Amino acid sequence: GIAIYPHAATLATIQDKLMQKQRFAAADLAVPAFRGVNDPADVIAAAQDFGYPLVLKARYGGYDGYGNATLHHADDLPTAWAKLADRPPGVMVEQFVPFIAELAVIVLRSRDGEIRTYPVVETVQQNHICHVVRAPATLSPETLQSALTLARQAVELLDGVGVFGVELFLLADGRVLLNEIAPRPHNSGHYTIEACITSQFENHLRAVLGLPLGSTELRAPAAVMVNLLGARNGPIDPWGIRAALATPGVHLHLYGKREVRVGRKMGHITVLGESVDAAEAIARKAATEITL
Repeated sequence: GIAIYPHAATLATIQDKLMQKQRFAAADLAVPAFRGVNDPADVIAAAQDFGYPLVLKARYGGYDGYGNATLHHADDLPTAWAKLADRPPGVMVEQFVPFIAELAVIVLRSRDGEIRTYPVVETVQQNHICHVVRAPATLSPETLQSALTLARQAVELLDGVGVFGVELFLLADGRVLLNEIAPRPHNSGHYTIEACITSQFENHLRAVLGLPLGSTELRAPAAVMVNLLGARNGPIDPWGIRAALATPGVHLHLYGKREVRVGRKMGHITVLGESVDAAEAIARKAATEITL
């Protein structure tokens, strides 16, 4: 008798990456070519259709690249298969997308179906881990609208309630493809804490509690978030916080994680500015002051 948001059916579809993609494809939403595979022979068959490179993905549990492996040729398959195939309920393959930019949209949907979107952002990834988020993305109005429409359609299709992080690929010909969706506040939306009238976290609570949704507008023309990533393995011992905070306009967040791992997201810095370039220069400089 207790209402749960997002719905269990929504989560069940999203947590299985193959089921997620099948649902999007069945609704004619633009996604990369993909298929489920049961053994290495299936992967080889997919490579004949899709070509190399090819992306092997765990259907469950992968994030920040931990559940992915890129196959540049058939010789990469044994190692990748050994790494991922034991994860139930298995793996899938996806055509490698020669994108020119990775985009993201935080989509907000209320219990009664009202939808609002935060600005389309560009995310800069290295080794499948987000390093920088630029808000708003500097793209043509047509491309921005394509990204917003696709993101909204994905959340509506799954009857989502709350905040969803929708990741997209921008191709050289201007097309936008749907990559993945996360049913929660998302790293690509952490900039909203300072940069938007209502943060993604507050709006998530408003949506699931049935309260009026807050404005998603930016407070400044631009904002940039730089993730603070672990540089080693071991207990956290942060240095340089004082120097980073000495820079005007720097908003520092540390996540309270006690253990550092290489590439682990330990915190982030957000800077607002009159332009993306100006905000990014300050955010990157402040991030270099901190060692984790």
